[in-house]
Amino acid sequence: MPLFRRKPRIDESIYKNLMTSFGRVVDLDPFVTRPAEALAEHVQREDAALIAELDARMYEGAAMYHLRLLAGSWIMAREGSVPAATAEAFEEAVAWRFDPLVRGSGRLSHRLSELARGEAPRDTRVDA
Repeated sequence: MPLFRRKPRIDESIYKNLMTSFGRVVDLDPFVTRPAEALAEHVQREDAALIAELDARMYEGAAMYHLRLLAGSWIMAREGSVPAATAEAFEEAVAWRFDPLVRGSGRLSHRLSELARGEAPRDTRVDA
């Protein structure tokens, strides 16, 4: 990662385009959907209270939906069907959307992205 990399500029239009694009693609492929759901559920288990607060501000299941699409973008970036820069921009976009709603909730998108990129230690316990 470059030393002085700037964050992408996010606005409502860009956010809607990302959500629409990944919303159409992620759910159609079970090889993307299922791992994306698993990643989103992992983040939900780590911070269920924050997810519940976001859902209360948006709509029931909203946080998981956004996180699932973000996870799908990282999976697609890993397989080469979208550029990694697109997934990075989507990560920032989800943080941009979440943070004003519930303070500190933007970290959910960063945590999910960290897991999706394989940068975090994996918990392989069966009871987790």
